[in-house]
Amino acid sequence: MAAGDSPGGASVIIPTTMRRETVTPVVEAALAAVSEQGGEVIVVVNGPTEGRRRLGVSSTNLKVVECRIPLTAAARNMGVAEAANDVLIFTDDDCLISPEWVSRVTARLAGGEAAVATSLKMKRDGPITTFIDYQRIFDPRPIDASEVHFAIGASIGVRGDLFEVVFDEDLPAGDDVLLGAALRDAGLPTRYVPDAPPPLHLVPERLESVTERFFRYGSSNARVLLEKGRTASAIPFARGMYDAVCRNEVEAPRRFEEIADPNVREAFASLDVCLAASTLVGYLDSAGRILGTELVRLDEEGLAAGWAEVERRLGDFAWDGDWRQLPLEFDRWRALHATSRAALAPLITENLARNAPLVLSAEVDPAIDAGGELVAQRAEEIWRCVNGIWTEIRDGRVAEDDDAIAMRMREDGISFRDGMQTMETIALGAVTES
Repeated sequence: MAAGDSPGGASVIIPTTMRRETVTPVVEAALAAVSEQGGEVIVVVNGPTEGRRRLGVSSTNLKVVECRIPLTAAARNMGVAEAANDVLIFTDDDCLISPEWVSRVTARLAGGEAAVATSLKMKRDGPITTFIDYQRIFDPRPIDASEVHFAIGASIGVRGDLFEVVFDEDLPAGDDVLLGAALRDAGLPTRYVPDAPPPLHLVPERLESVTERFFRYGSSNARVLLEKGRTASAIPFARGMYDAVCRNEVEAPRRFEEIADPNVREAFASLDVCLAASTLVGYLDSAGRILGTELVRLDEEGLAAGWAEVERRLGDFAWDGDWRQLPLEFDRWRALHATSRAALAPLITENLARNAPLVLSAEVDPAIDAGGELVAQRAEEIWRCVNGIWTEIRDGRVAEDDDAIAMRMREDGISFRDGMQTMETIALGAVTES
């Protein structure tokens, strides 16, 4: 099919273990999203048969197939093989998609794009899900305003007739990262679709939705680096970074000073430490297993119990406002005032020291620190760009609004999370204990 010709309706592919309670409403929403466009929904089921939920929906536009290989990548590949359309859209079994999202993604692909990506929005049910959403954790990492490094697995759109869509089944996670790398290797950009209303990600309001998820992400990064040779997935200086987290001595911790409510600030600052720690533990644990050298001595049950205690203590920072409307006050960045580290950081570091201590010294490790010089250069570039953006905000050229700031950062290829941490450091300087 020639680029620009209409590829017809979309095939929406949803891998699932059928264990999440969100499966039926997600499939119902997907069917409603494709019904007017002649599309189809392909649900690919894999994993253990025990504990599966019944899919409470049926339709002539729905195809349910079984995949014997218990990997998300394998399920996605089977969905590709079963698809009747050239437009392939991938989402997850905890994401609600809309007709407009499918329409916008399909239109871009019908216009000749090989691959597109959108953001995901969280359903904000409390401090944990609101933290993930506010940090835009599931925004694809930008190259510039129009292009991303890779699409997040729950919001991928690909033209199957323009690119051989194959997800790597060698790894338990990270297949979306590798698909993006394969596209770049083929000279095909992944375009960002900002006007598509993001799917609604139904992540549970539990701390394990951060710690377990980001442990897997860190582990995936190590495996993609060491087993696939993709240095872009390395986390340079990981041992030194983890050592600093374990000692509660991160040079510029995120304090979220632009958030008006002090309890929300404390909760978010603590959750940011949990996110960083979980990612680094997963990265170092997986790298050590691959290299045959223990880097962290991990007690998974003990670590999980420690996170449960952190979650219990998060209840000390109650807020009775609407999590969908988080009050921000960027004027706080202009006024001198004492700032401090996360209140729960000592409890978090105690958990790490007891259940995931660093075994080797915190020195640079050539095996896992690939690309360190590039990361240092990138950090300097981010600092320079963000310093300019902060000037634009103070001069009134960029609105004091998180969406406007995120859009401006994307133009310079800076993710919101990295950019806001840098900007807060520029505005407020080092931590000053109150």
